[in-house]
Amino acid sequence: MRFSGLGICALAIAVGGCAAHHSTLATPATPVAALSPVSGVWDGVNRTTIDAGMGAGDTRIEKQEWHLTQSGDVIAGYYIAALTFVSGDGRPYVCSREPQFSTVERFDVSGRVRAGAIELDEVTQRAAQSRCDPGARPLSHYSGQLKGDVLTLDSDGAHETLYRNHAPGDAPPPELALANAPAESPFPSLSDGPAPLQSLQPVDVSGLWVWEHRGAAPGGDDKQEREEWHVTQDGARLSGYYDRVVRQVSVDGHAYRCSMSLDFQIATRYQITGEVRGNQIVIYESSFEVLDPSSCDNGKRRLDAYEGQASPDELRLVWGVGGQILHRARPDVPTQRF
Repeated sequence: MRFSGLGICALAIAVGGCAAHHSTLATPATPVAALSPVSGVWDGVNRTTIDAGMGAGDTRIEKQEWHLTQSGDVIAGYYIAALTFVSGDGRPYVCSREPQFSTVERFDVSGRVRAGAIELDEVTQRAAQSRCDPGARPLSHYSGQLKGDVLTLDSDGAHETLYRNHAPGDAPPPELALANAPAESPFPSLSDGPAPLQSLQPVDVSGLWVWEHRGAAPGGDDKQEREEWHVTQDGARLSGYYDRVVRQVSVDGHAYRCSMSLDFQIATRYQITGEVRGNQIVIYESSFEVLDPSSCDNGKRRLDAYEGQASPDELRLVWGVGGQILHRARPDVPTQRF
């Protein structure tokens, strides 16, 4: 799934000025009494670049709308987070088939004013019914300060500034925003599909599958690719691995500087999980290890998610910007072992 969690906000308390006294000691103002009302609607926007995980390099844009009510020193309410993810390398997400997707989440919050500071806790999280739901994350605690119409929140090193919305009636109801959220997901699950799909007998995809391709590498050299998929099936659940071997051969007779020869080879093993319902299949790469290290390896790998259709002899998979067809290995054809 490409994505990561939301961090947020802390708020500066505005304290009224103190009248001068003739005594040597001034009487301090009471912070809570000077606190502007927290009640109201607050808006904020946060734009970040994801720096780790499957979504590294992607842009994450989060627009928040906080609805808070203060009664005495007790605060209650919720906020709506409208999330947009934009692919950093132009590759489309599996869920949307586009290089971006949007979804909506709601967090209920509660807290209080303590010694002049605002403390807020997320108590529940609810996401739109969306295939592109980035998934649940640990609920956060916020420390905040309020100064006039500016509310700042801090949580686990993250910082966000919110501004009071003086015309909250112009915004659509958050319930409507949740109901109309796009139905997408970076990690689609067939078990969340319509009821008729659940009753279908899964196609047997256990065993050995092979994919091969030969073409030209950038620069015109010969590039040979081969994948051997070893799939174990338990009902609808899938697990296993596949070995990917890439061999590149110089066609102009000049040796590669990285290998000091006319060719080089890189072998990588990817661990996979997934599920199959009827003839529909989804597969996720969970980790990888380099089996045949090479100084010509540029190290550019990323874990992918696949979806497609399965038959007894073929797996038609779509991933990122491409697709491939795996063929069930025949027992009379030798396969490469590592």
